Amino acid sequence: MKKQQNEKPFSCLAIDMGAGSIRIVRGIFSDKLEMEEVWRFDNVIEFDNGHERWNLTYIKEQLRKGIQKAITESPVKISSIGVDSWGVDFVLLDHNGEPLENPVAYRDARTKGMRGEWGKTMGDYETFCRTGINYNIFNSLYQFLSLKGSELLKRTGNILFMADYINYFLSGTIANELTLAGTTQMLNVETKNWDKEIVEHLGIGNKLSKTITMPGTVLGQLKGFGKHSPDIIAVAGHDTASAVAAIPFSGSASVFISTGTWCIVGILSNKPLLSREAYEMGITNEIAANGQFRQLKNLMGLWIVQQLRAAFGNVHTYPEIDRMVEKIEVGNMLIDTNDERFYNPENMKQAIDAYLEEHNLPLPASEAHYYRCVYESLSHSLARTIGDLERLSNKTFSEIHITGGGSKSELLCNTTANLTGKKILCGPVEGAAMGNLLIQAKAKGFYQ
Repeated sequence: MKKQQNEKPFSCLAIDMGAGSIRIVRGIFSDKLEMEEVWRFDNVIEFDNGHERWNLTYIKEQLRKGIQKAITESPVKISSIGVDSWGVDFVLLDHNGEPLENPVAYRDARTKGMRGEWGKTMGDYETFCRTGINYNIFNSLYQFLSLKGSELLKRTGNILFMADYINYFLSGTIANELTLAGTTQMLNVETKNWDKEIVEHLGIGNKLSKTITMPGTVLGQLKGFGKHSPDIIAVAGHDTASAVAAIPFSGSASVFISTGTWCIVGILSNKPLLSREAYEMGITNEIAANGQFRQLKNLMGLWIVQQLRAAFGNVHTYPEIDRMVEKIEVGNMLIDTNDERFYNPENMKQAIDAYLEEHNLPLPASEAHYYRCVYESLSHSLARTIGDLERLSNKTFSEIHITGGGSKSELLCNTTANLTGKKILCGPVEGAAMGNLLIQAKAKGFYQ
């Protein structure tokens, strides 16, 4: 994007919602983008009324405080605000526009058995071909299926996904944004609108916005801050879509790896990958901010390192861990990082030990050897997935963009480079917030 000429500095806020914390980041655009975190608070799943839930009241109170602080203290007038969040979860509004309950979190057990129930209506592969989205038990489709015919759903007037709801809370405008809708397994991959058969079967067809809102759309002004309040802009509401929007791709021969709790490996394409092989390999086709498809696979990521560090008492920082292991040879101590036992074990070290013993592999000799084993294994998983994407897309990629927290790890970047033989480009670390800010700047005409 190119800066417009003769423009004053432009400032906006990114509300970057994660499952562990929520941040407000101020961006000031002049000759460069300066970013500053101005507010952060924990976002914790709470068990309430029989389900794991997000506390909307707390989230809204904190956002109001953070926005007030950001607007009051900004050296440049805040022109707009954008919101990104995780996908699939949603808020049910009554016919007066009020939340019926705190939204249920995607890890809740209410979707148990819903895959088999949906299979009575439509097969997994057919659903994949219609929506481009691969099976995950937490997909919105299965969450809504668990509510089908309920009194709660009968009382629902509108459905908003998480960033959509915060946009509504701030602006008063009800809208379903494209990239969030694209995570639900209810959007038709051809029309990029709701799949009529799926949403009607779920009983929610009249509760979703008839028109999908594109990233960059101005929804209205921030309520309660006067007539000169910032605009609320629908950015790429799905955080990974915002993160990908911040990557400076040099061409089509690029792979992205968004690193965090999960590692998301993917490419951009004008067409989805819908083959039987792609489905069986777990490839999914989400939508990018520009309307392209993000053909990707979700892999177990730095969660394993985080939990292993916890098992050793959180003694060492991540930079210290990198230095600890840089000269250690991993040998044949490799684990399948996508094995289900690593999803949420009580003790990650014990889970790794059990895996290695089961596969007749030696146990690591020290804490540093454990970390080396995990990082090397993660890199092997990334390299295999990149090879699979090359084969499925019939393309060869020359460079890999690594974003998110893992881009700060020289060990992860170097081992991935060695295994793939490809050029590694690291950053941005704060990809979702940066992409959020960039989309706002473009929508307001600061960039073209």
